[in-house]
Amino acid sequence: MADTVLLSYLFSAAAALSGYPELPLSELPTLRMMAPAALVEEACPDDPRECDKLVALYDHDREQILIRADLDLQDPTDNSFLVHEFVHVLEARQKGALYQHDCNATLRSERDAYRVQNRYLQQEGRSERFGTQLATVVCARDQRSAGNGTMRLEVAPGVANEERVLENFMQELRDGAAAAQRR
Repeated sequence: MADTVLLSYLFSAAAALSGYPELPLSELPTLRMMAPAALVEEACPDDPRECDKLVALYDHDREQILIRADLDLQDPTDNSFLVHEFVHVLEARQKGALYQHDCNATLRSERDAYRVQNRYLQQEGRSERFGTQLATVVCARDQRSAGNGTMRLEVAPGVANEERVLENFMQELRDGAAAAQRR
């Protein structure tokens, strides 16, 4: 289990970088370190493939944070996932019933938590970044077919075209470099 000094530092970083009011460490939810398979099974019992890359999860209903036991919490990249989950804790305390009350609120919440996680990584001198794919999705209009506690996302309008233009541009660069090498 992570020590109190580290948890205090990470919780304070989450508050400072998110702008949410800092809470006393005593208000931190229970942290449960779990084997990766157990984490996936608990987080996504109906469809484990949905959570195969899950590292940590704030379970708001049960007031706990589930985290993979194989993380090295002394490593800034690994402990950045705790910072991410702490942002959710702080947001939930600030917003109450409005916390992740629908797909759009949940998507905003995730984007904000990843923004803070990435700012933390930058502050720690790390180059890794997470959650960038969330910039390319929106909530699907019809959320009725999404299961309980899940949300349906779709590619944002125009993103597919932008990706195709970027891929064509990159291919032209590769083709140009290959042609230059043949000369």
